[in-house]
This record gives sequence, C-alpha cells and structure tokens, in this order.
Amino acid sequence: MQKIVLLSGLWLLASACGRGNDVAIAPSLAAEVAGTYQTNGFLDYRCIALPPDKMPTATLLHETDATVMLTYLERYPVAKQLIISHLQLSRLPDNSIQLTEQGTVLGTVRIDRAFGTNGMERQGLVLRLQGTATNKETNFAFTGSKE
Repeated sequence: MQKIVLLSGLWLLASACGRGNDVAIAPSLAAEVAGTYQTNGFLDYRCIALPPDKMPTATLLHETDATVMLTYLERYPVAKQLIISHLQLSRLPDNSIQLTEQGTVLGTVRIDRAFGTNGMERQGLVLRLQGTATNKETNFAFTGSKE
C-alpha cells in the first residue's frame, strides 16, 4: 500500500511541476497588427470600379512593441506613396487597436467582417484609416483586410 501512495504522490508532484513553458506569451501590439492590408470593392465602395492591380494597399511594419510604420500606396489616378513612421498603438476597451500620430487618431485595426475579392465573408483583421498626413497636403482614407 505504501508503494501505491508513494508512486501516486510522485506522479502528482511530477505533473504539478511539469513544463514551465505552458503559458502562452501575448504578442506585442505591433506584432499583432503588422502586415499588408488589401482593399477591394466589397470593403471600400470608392474602389468598386478599380481593377485589382490598381487597388490601394497599406502596410504596417513593426518598429517597437507599441509603434509601427505605415506605408500607404495609392495607384490610381496617380501613383503616390505615403510613409508615416512612429505611429503609436493603444488597445481600446472594445479590443480594437488605435493608431495615433502625435496625438491625432489616424485609424483602428480590429477583428471584423472582411470580404474577399469574390465577396465571400470571413472574420479577419480590418484596418480603417482616415486622416491628413503631417504635410497637410495628402488626405487619405483606406479600409482593407489583412492578407
């Protein structure tokens, strides 16, 4: 009987002191939102008449745990590129992530309804941007889902 109790105690001790890496580490805000976002006519009605190769794209690149660099590329009617670095990220109470530049809110990233180019709905990260770049000459608006 003592052997059974001893073996049971040893088994409980071994299972309680198991691997220490079972706890998942949450990714940083920047790692969570980093990637390329593509739009289409289902996500943004302003792009409904554009061919797929003329659709605007936005890319968020990881800089630090709480900052990203935005590269916005518009291909129609005139090709232009907008780069904004050091966008600060903060999590909102509704679990979306807000992008701000020097105190000005430029947009949000959240899990939402995303539509593919064929109109099929799915859940995915959706980036919504609207604002004026720091040079005050470039207005931009973008809605796209992460590829």
